[in-house]
Amino acid sequence: MSRASALLAVLTDEPATTSELYDRVGYPTLVRIGLVPYDAFRAELAGLAAAGLAESDTAPDGVTLWRRPTTADTPPPPAVS
Repeated sequence: MSRASALLAVLTDEPATTSELYDRVGYPTLVRIGLVPYDAFRAELAGLAAAGLAESDTAPDGVTLWRRPTTADTPPPPAVS
């Protein structure tokens, strides 16, 4: 299992904190894919967001929330003329 696939497997349409996602992945999987350091985990999530595979928002209390992009967030394809 790749890092990206492990993280995508726990992302949903409902926002979740970085800590919640870390717990969802689980320690054994985090060890296997080399994402035990919290900073490495966050960096992988940020990479998914940069690729358009995840979205992040900041909650009023400063916590980062992550979710899968919804179809409403996806721009329509360019028109062909």
